[in-house]
Amino acid sequence: MQDVARRLENVSDIYYGHGSNSAFMEAWMLVHGLLEQRVSESIDEVFERRVEDCLSIRISDRIPVAYLTGLAWYFNRWFEVERGVMIPRSPIGELIDTRLHPWTRRPPERILDLCCGAGCLGVMAGLAFPGAVVTLIDIDGRALSSAKANVLRHGLSANVEVLQSDLFDQLNPGAYDIIIANPPYVSTAEFDQLPREYGYEPRSGLAAGDDGLATWRSILMRIGDWLSPEGILVGETGSATVKFLNAFPSYDVFWPELEKAARQEDGGFGVFVADAETFLR
Repeated sequence: MQDVARRLENVSDIYYGHGSNSAFMEAWMLVHGLLEQRVSESIDEVFERRVEDCLSIRISDRIPVAYLTGLAWYFNRWFEVERGVMIPRSPIGELIDTRLHPWTRRPPERILDLCCGAGCLGVMAGLAFPGAVVTLIDIDGRALSSAKANVLRHGLSANVEVLQSDLFDQLNPGAYDIIIANPPYVSTAEFDQLPREYGYEPRSGLAAGDDGLATWRSILMRIGDWLSPEGILVGETGSATVKFLNAFPSYDVFWPELEKAARQEDGGFGVFVADAETFLR
């Protein structure tokens, strides 16, 4: 693994950001991801050749490691991720890991994961709140395939459902105690400047119009109809945070400090929590 890390370090313009932040972490994810996939019964010549093949592709083609192994390492768990599905990296996972303390006033009964991608946040919510019914929705069929695989992988078929829907369109009427939303928020100009690695992810999972807020506008127009009176929205705005604040100054949202996430250029973490009350005024 040290040799893999050293070779990655010698590539000047390789980008880390799809689940890792260093050459060593990237090397760990590659080697252990292949071990988890059991490409060989032991660390033998077959396994070493597979590592070498994947490393060569990572360096030459800039394909993110998760697509080479079929697995993403996210908050100490493996999640399956098909090529063309967003690779999990949202800092929202840190809040779910702490059971959304102190914002959850009572154990949630219903949880919704909007724009779920591979379903990692919804699966984590299902593990954190085993008494809740969790619904994962996405418009992308490939994403839903990975989401279903992750529900099975983590033994949550009994209380986690996966539905295809364009935001709220195909949902049955009802209120959710927690809505998790990590929609696309990259502006058109920013998308054009992203590192090569992002080109393997679906544009629809990243880009959201000229200012990056197109999907957020659609969500916020209807969110009040789907939150229970004591419900909360947990959202990610990422690089569009300043634009979000300027576009929606009337919303009373809280931007928590995170311990594991890297700060953005604006000094924050791009993740907020808001009570249902703020959308019902």
